[in-house]
Amino acid sequence: MKDKISKYFFMALIIVLIIMLSVLIYIRFFKNNSNSNEYAKLREKGQDEVLYLDYVIINSLNKLNNISYSRYEIVMKEVEDNSSQSSSKSDGEDSLQGQDRQNGEQGSTESNGTENATDQSENKTSRLSQTDSLLNANYNDIPWKEISYSIETLYTAWPTISVDLQKLNVNNEDRSNFEFTLDGAAQSIKNNDKSNALINLYNLYTFLPKFLSYFVNNDAKLNLYNTKAYLLNAYISVDKSDWENMSNNVNSSINSLQWVINSGAINEYQKSTFDKALTLLQDIKSGISIEDKEIFFLKYKLAIEQLEVLKI
Repeated sequence: MKDKISKYFFMALIIVLIIMLSVLIYIRFFKNNSNSNEYAKLREKGQDEVLYLDYVIINSLNKLNNISYSRYEIVMKEVEDNSSQSSSKSDGEDSLQGQDRQNGEQGSTESNGTENATDQSENKTSRLSQTDSLLNANYNDIPWKEISYSIETLYTAWPTISVDLQKLNVNNEDRSNFEFTLDGAAQSIKNNDKSNALINLYNLYTFLPKFLSYFVNNDAKLNLYNTKAYLLNAYISVDKSDWENMSNNVNSSINSLQWVINSGAINEYQKSTFDKALTLLQDIKSGISIEDKEIFFLKYKLAIEQLEVLKI
């Protein structure tokens, strides 16, 4: 009888141990899976944050030479008050003619409605106007206030981005160097120092592929950022007329993008957009020999705009 009780006790103990072990395995698996999901979300957020830095830095670099992707801009203009004009007319004017004139003015306003929108309470009119051509642009008329605002947004966003990058194992030295370079960019922009602003903003951009390399195991994505970095290096050399350095960097940009295209990382649907970007880079290369600043800016604008829409 005693042996029988011991046997049942032993079997119950085994069952309890099996249940406990199963629970521990489940909890461990669930915890690991949860941690994996959290890391995946953080990694995706990190990529979005680097993409945000990409946009702000390139946009600021472009503005240093008045380069914009926009084809049109909104122009505000003061207009005279029609009611004041009417009251200044001669008292002897026929009222019917005055009414006819008002109707004619109303019809004229309606016919131009697609071009001009008037806010009578403000006495202003707005219209769409084509932006200046890069072939005859004033490259010294730099919108420093707009660029300053963009840099201030980086200062606002950077603490959060830095914490996320730390969680993604980006080392302290790289994050500190980015912040130091950001200070240099802000200082040069504050002083309206175009030459150093170009260099500092470019140096900021070179950190982006370095940041990604810590948590993105995708050489094609990294090379896409390097493609833009090489092109930006050529772009900041224009004011120095360093055409040899520009040519070398455009060549590197072409080779980097060609590697991405040949890597198998893009599908057939994407290939046409990547091929277009490659053609635009090759157009820059072929035009460097004439050493024309305005022609380079025109071709650069088309190429960087196309590169910015490429995604992997």
